[in-house]
Amino acid sequence: METASLPSAGAGVAATLTPRVGWRHRVRTWLRPTNWSATAEAAKVPRWVHILLWLWLLVLDGLKINNTLSMLPRLPATTAEWQLQLPLLGRLLVEDACAAMLFYLTWRWLVPGTLGRARVIQYVLGAALLVLPYAAVVGWTATQTARKGVQVSAYRITRPVPGRGRGQLETTIVEAGKTPGLTPTFWMRLFSSCIVGTFIVGSASALRITGDYVRGQRNRRELERQQLLTELAMLKTQINPHFLFNTLNNIYSLTSRKSDKAPEAVLRLAEIMRYLLYESSTDTVPLSRELTHLRSFLDLQRLRLAASAQEAIVLEVAGTHPDCAHPIAPLLLLPLVENAFKHGDLTARPVAVHIALHLAPDGQLRFSVLNSVAPADAGRELPRQPGGVGLVNLRRRLELLYPTRYALDVQTTPEQHRVTLVLLP
Repeated sequence: METASLPSAGAGVAATLTPRVGWRHRVRTWLRPTNWSATAEAAKVPRWVHILLWLWLLVLDGLKINNTLSMLPRLPATTAEWQLQLPLLGRLLVEDACAAMLFYLTWRWLVPGTLGRARVIQYVLGAALLVLPYAAVVGWTATQTARKGVQVSAYRITRPVPGRGRGQLETTIVEAGKTPGLTPTFWMRLFSSCIVGTFIVGSASALRITGDYVRGQRNRRELERQQLLTELAMLKTQINPHFLFNTLNNIYSLTSRKSDKAPEAVLRLAEIMRYLLYESSTDTVPLSRELTHLRSFLDLQRLRLAASAQEAIVLEVAGTHPDCAHPIAPLLLLPLVENAFKHGDLTARPVAVHIALHLAPDGQLRFSVLNSVAPADAGRELPRQPGGVGLVNLRRRLELLYPTRYALDVQTTPEQHRVTLVLLP
């Protein structure tokens, strides 16, 4: 016995829940603007574009009205004479409405949906689809108003007429329909309207493309700036673990011996950490603050030396004063000094590390670090520090902060390393 299969309840519910898509929804979806930059800023028309469009339309309307009135020997003086110009005003209103609609459709729909997706042929077809109706409406309106309109003409009698005294102003009303030879045909108006419509589409397209290009360039520059700031922040906030561990070991050694230098060492380390975490968050700092941080670092390094060898670390500063406000990028000098202590020979005498800073009156800063090299390390190239905080990262920071305004020179001899940094104003 055969049984007929019945549709399942689930299928019936699914069919019931499936919405029907009408033609209105399809038209709205087709006309919805699709921007290659899917942001609200790119979707809306900027205020300056609205102002530019309507200012242009009003200027054209003023020129057309002035051209019409200039053909009259005098301005219409009565209400009846002004009413004769109402067809002209109505035609200008229709032309402005059509021009604005053509402009906004080009801006919101045509350019994003075609050129925004690299579809040039569709753009040309879409432009023709918009220009032809515009030209037909404007050309038909101009033809109809020209047939129904009238023109007021007036002339002054230059020669006196007997019995009338001076020449007087006489007014004559001439219907436009009586001079068909002076009225352009519909096809001529249609052709001129096509030219105007093409100009409107081209202007809207050029403004939209230019605006999106400028916006894209601005966003790209902002993205690059954010990336550079992130990179600079990472380079600046990296702390050398070797320095930190050595300092903590030195402090532990001092405290285990109950040395009087332990509190001072803790204080110096706290100053360095405070500067690294808080005070160096700005783009530039005064040179005096950077030197204070550098002196704290050198005081910690002197803890590694005997009391009789404190003079082996020399810092010479010239051209500055305690409150020098010359701007400099924070933590820019520290990597050079760190390399001197990490790869230098602190047992060398009389000077193991010599640091010199000179600030010229014109703002040029010269900073040099000279350290002795142990005989076993004389032929070894200066390595990079672990964690990336070394000469390579220093060069990267200099390229970002002082492009074309710096010089970094590294000289290596069997006895010593010398690094010189020059920052131009």
